[in-house]
Amino acid sequence: MSAAAAGLGLFAVLVVLPRLADSDRSVAPRVAAGAHLMSLLGWALMPVVWLACLGSALGASLGGIRTSGGGCLLGLDRGQWELLGYVPAVLLLAVLVRHVLLHASAARRAEMGPLARSRAVRRPTTAGEVWVLCSDDPVAFASGLWRCRAVVTSGLLALLDPAEREAVCEHEAAHVRLGHPRLLVVCGAIAGAYGRLPPVRRAWDGLRRQLEAAADDEAARVTGATVLLSALVHVAAVLGGQASPTVAPGIAGADQLRWRIARLEHPGAPAPWPTALAAATAAATAAAISVVGCLLTGVQANLAAELACLVVVAMVGLRPTWAWGRHG
Repeated sequence: MSAAAAGLGLFAVLVVLPRLADSDRSVAPRVAAGAHLMSLLGWALMPVVWLACLGSALGASLGGIRTSGGGCLLGLDRGQWELLGYVPAVLLLAVLVRHVLLHASAARRAEMGPLARSRAVRRPTTAGEVWVLCSDDPVAFASGLWRCRAVVTSGLLALLDPAEREAVCEHEAAHVRLGHPRLLVVCGAIAGAYGRLPPVRRAWDGLRRQLEAAADDEAARVTGATVLLSALVHVAAVLGGQASPTVAPGIAGADQLRWRIARLEHPGAPAPWPTALAAATAAATAAAISVVGCLLTGVQANLAAELACLVVVAMVGLRPTWAWGRHG
């Protein structure tokens, strides 16, 4: 399969995927989050592939070279004109890598150091544990890179009754168990690099919304949806809708908080067929990305190479569907 054909096929899937994931509440949050994540990974890869293939073709044309079209990058037999044509793709890839490093560095700085841990109280939950910091600021978040932790402040817990405190703690611990902090590092970098593209913005907003919904569902299974709803309404009333318990500081605002409250006020079970369709399309996207990824490196397509690429892509892209995580 040529890079052009694989790219067109992936583009068609990426156009459909966010719409399937945004089918209101018909799709299970974890599956919808996986679909949005696969969409972000696809949009991150496609511009690099297209620039690489276009640059290679233009360079080959200028140099009077006839290519076999076996790959877009890293071909050992490429001429100097083709290599020059790769420069725009390399620059775009460098922008993406820069954003990844910036977001990874920010996540690393957000990890609790020894001094902060010594002043915090560990509170066990069904999903793991939450670190309670002594602070008047009403904050709750889950963050980190190597050692992800859920954190709430005593100022936030003071606003809630005991049952509501448990619901908030279960929600934040669920973010860590479901692997959300690291996913937000990767996807935040993609959104930072390509956020001007409307499909990327839509997938990024949809991903954050569905990650919150997935954590809400985990908390509601333990404390009940009514208790969690009461906690969110209470926080919204006290803070005036300006902030909310969130995945990371500054991620979720008043709009997401209102969406979460409306979702809990009108609960409904996900529909099997829309969920299955979104899951199948996300899996197909993972396969398409693995094909394009192999073509991007100039590797000749074979079953072993495609399976290796697919495993790597699936481990990242389908992570929201796993209900398991390692606690720091």
